Amino acid sequence: MLQKAAVKISLKEPRKKLMKMFEFLGNFGTREIHLVHAAPKITSQQQSSIEEGLEKISKDAGNFGFNVKIHIRSGHVPVSIVETAEENKADYIALHWMPKSLFRSALFGNIDSDILRQSNLPVFIYNPGLFRSTASLEQVMYATDFKHTDAAVLPYLVDRRFMANKLYILHVGERAPDPVTEETRRKRVLDNLNRLARECSHAYNSVQPIETLGSVHKQIVKQAVMLDVDLIVVGKSERMDAVSQMLGSIAEILPHRPGRSVFIIPDVCRFPASDKNKDGGCNEA
Repeated sequence: MLQKAAVKISLKEPRKKLMKMFEFLGNFGTREIHLVHAAPKITSQQQSSIEEGLEKISKDAGNFGFNVKIHIRSGHVPVSIVETAEENKADYIALHWMPKSLFRSALFGNIDSDILRQSNLPVFIYNPGLFRSTASLEQVMYATDFKHTDAAVLPYLVDRRFMANKLYILHVGERAPDPVTEETRRKRVLDNLNRLARECSHAYNSVQPIETLGSVHKQIVKQAVMLDVDLIVVGKSERMDAVSQMLGSIAEILPHRPGRSVFIIPDVCRFPASDKNKDGGCNEA
């Protein structure tokens, strides 16, 4: 399900952290990596330098057992990355997150954020923080709203190649205005959490539901830090209602919160690229 990754390479990534990211991808059952470097314009002199840099990275990635292919594209960078991933039938896009200051992001934009917005493929963002360079995947936290994205995310969480030991399923809600309505709301939340926990129980040694109140993205980050998870999984809905728009924004906000890697899975297709039909759509469930 996540066997083929398109990895954006700027050639500015710290080598040690990039190697940790390649090692981390093994937790997803990934076997093939497409290294993609894109720039608005590439001269013949730059081409040679880029090829040399990518060959070095390809050799390093190959040491982890990956089958590695190299792609160099000129044009609008986010579009080039997404199109190359789709052309090569990648199951997901992987990014080594390189945070920018708010001023720099506002002034020049953020290529990684643009890729996240434009991609219909899942996007993995490797962002372990300054003091977390682990390559293991022991604990995962899935943040759910019980709406459109569960059907897209759960097949990934329960896939046998998604190797983690413990799963936390988190729902962040808003307190109801009166005690009776609050009791009803909380019962519904707990029922849904327990239902999801049962659906995932066969794939993990332990599954723990968590219900809390507050700002959604703040609580996701807070719980991830408290529980010391290695990966946050969230869905991204393209359905244009107020809740979906809010969830899409949360998916884009999370990578800017340092210290935890994030896997963002869109609900536009319930299957990875390799399962799409010949017309480019999705096979029926």
